[in-house]
Amino acid sequence: MTIAPAGLARIKPVLVLIFFALILLSASLALAQEGSRIDVFGGYSYERFDARPIGYASDINMNGWNAAVTGNINLKWAVTLDGSGHYGRELTNYNYLIGPQYSFRRDKSRFFVHGLFGKADNEVNVTAKSLNDFKSVGRSLGGGGGFDYDWSPRFSIRVFQADFMHTDTYSKGQNNIRVSAGLVVHFGHIGHRRKL
Repeated sequence: MTIAPAGLARIKPVLVLIFFALILLSASLALAQEGSRIDVFGGYSYERFDARPIGYASDINMNGWNAAVTGNINLKWAVTLDGSGHYGRELTNYNYLIGPQYSFRRDKSRFFVHGLFGKADNEVNVTAKSLNDFKSVGRSLGGGGGFDYDWSPRFSIRVFQADFMHTDTYSKGQNNIRVSAGLVVHFGHIGHRRKL
């Protein structure tokens, strides 16, 4: 009997996200002919932070927020600025990211995948008076996708967004999972409007 290396177990979430992205690619047969110029997203976010590499006994469940501004170049391609903050017991995590996004538009919905890179800012908050807080800033890479459902021409509900996030802080690498949901507000217009 062979035992899989510990690193392989951490790669499985990435493989699941890649498989999900391939399924989304196959769903782009009936694309709509219109879209917004700018999308602004804000909502709740949960992160499973890989805290073992920095000395914790297990991963930490963190709650927080996720916000993004997406500039649509055309109906498929866009550039996304993404920021998030997560807060847990004695740990705070911020990510500031930018990257390309590809969308698959349908009649009243949109699937999307993106790749993100930028900066991670982690801080361990120690309560003992003799110790200071430990802060580390490093690289952050992410990738994933999500699904938006059009509620009206101006608003969409982001039903889910799931991202794999790799951060390098405290001279260690952390592999985190982030899941978000919230509201998307649309501004401007690109593409052809439907005839009534």
